[in-house]
Amino acid sequence: MKIQNSDFDLVHTFECGQCFRWNKFDENSYLGIVADSVIKITQYESCFDIECDNENVVNNYFDFNRNYSEIKNALSSIDDVLLRAIPSGYGIRLLKQDPWETLISFIISANNNIPRIKKIIESLCENFGNKINYNGNVYYTFPDAYSLSKLSVDDLDVIKSGFRAKYIIDAAKKVADGTVNLDLIYDMDTDTAREYLKQIKGVGNKVADCILLFAYQKFDVFPKDVWIKKVLNDLYGVSECDFDSFVKEHFGELAGFAQQYLFYYMRG
Repeated sequence: MKIQNSDFDLVHTFECGQCFRWNKFDENSYLGIVADSVIKITQYESCFDIECDNENVVNNYFDFNRNYSEIKNALSSIDDVLLRAIPSGYGIRLLKQDPWETLISFIISANNNIPRIKKIIESLCENFGNKINYNGNVYYTFPDAYSLSKLSVDDLDVIKSGFRAKYIIDAAKKVADGTVNLDLIYDMDTDTAREYLKQIKGVGNKVADCILLFAYQKFDVFPKDVWIKKVLNDLYGVSECDFDSFVKEHFGELAGFAQQYLFYYMRG
């Protein structure tokens, strides 16, 4: 599968903190696992060679039908900060990720750094996921909620997730027994969805907002970590008590896109 897209860049998209199962394969390529498919993407400027056995998975996951030029133009007209920030991460695309995998990934992300998050997630998949054979190598799917719900906290010692193990098990049990139905969240408004996710131990506002943005495409959310708080403080002069009202009024329905461009700009 070959595509051309000037609003897509592999480094910008895979290194912006929204996903953890993509790794650099060689100088121009990344390889990742999406559901039960291994996907390899090679970039030649604005041209991409995508190796995958399911074209529908690719189009859905990368949200290729969305016009990012329009989004960037709209954001650039809001203020000079975004006008400066967007070019640094012009190729970011918000991936449409699996809700269950995103839930567990961002539980693991709490008080953690990206290399360690990726290591824990990979260990979780290797120990409890299913094998996928691709070009003579073995990869692993993300384990489902039912499989993990049968485990104990001690069973997760092997992945070295520390205090997060009890949160992973709690999430698995609640999703497996229907206490939390992840499919229902698609039709919830953002505030209701956030509170619904917070039934799960280890899910606070920031983790919930990451799940809502990266799995459910609720683009009005604006996850706030130390970098984003620095953006709002230093670049916009907003005090913490006014963060939520400022984001809602200033960025509106494009808040999630703005957050990604600003995060990439500030961290870089």
